[in-house]
Amino acid sequence: MIINKFEEYDFKNSGVEGIKITINFSLENHLNIVLHEETQDKYEQVKDIETVKTFPPLLFSVNLDPDSIKSLETPKDIRSLTLLDGHHRFEHLVLYNYDYPVPVVLVSEQDVEVKSYNSIMNLEKEKFIEFLLENNFNPSSSSQYFISIQGSQYSCEDINNIYDLYNFKRKLINLDLISPSRNDETNLDSEVVDFTEIKLSEFYLQNYLFPPKSTWIHPRI
Repeated sequence: MIINKFEEYDFKNSGVEGIKITINFSLENHLNIVLHEETQDKYEQVKDIETVKTFPPLLFSVNLDPDSIKSLETPKDIRSLTLLDGHHRFEHLVLYNYDYPVPVVLVSEQDVEVKSYNSIMNLEKEKFIEFLLENNFNPSSSSQYFISIQGSQYSCEDINNIYDLYNFKRKLINLDLISPSRNDETNLDSEVVDFTEIKLSEFYLQNYLFPPKSTWIHPRI
């Protein structure tokens, strides 16, 4: 995909700048689109171009440095995009293969910060910790793969990588022991649970998607 026309896009209160373009994904089907999260609640699966026209921009990162991405001197040949925000909308676009250009914001990978998306317990803290202990998680600060509850870390010797850890998170979700909670939510009544943050480089394991709401990414649209 050749980009030779764009608008600059400033992310509020972040100091990060990207570019805003439109992409007709039905025509740019040679692009490699890297996804990293499953969707939890499917986007309304009814074909409706009027709804698509109201979509806010999808957010992608590209393997360009911050200066190159905004340079007007040479057209940009983009062959791979990593979807940071908008998995539900992108899923809907692909499902119906809309012949329509949608707004997209591109940001340099170097400007991307990935944090753990907060979860909250759906049961008492003591019972949640009991469940962790039953699954061979113990209080520990020595492992790089852990579950954090109010600064206390729990890790398991059977968890050898980030994917093992988030597979366990998927188990907690499926058992309805945790639910996602936006990181900018305040005055929560339930305990917050966090997991080791995922690195952008860990998005690229082939055919692997993290559980829904695993990443809280900056900058944000």
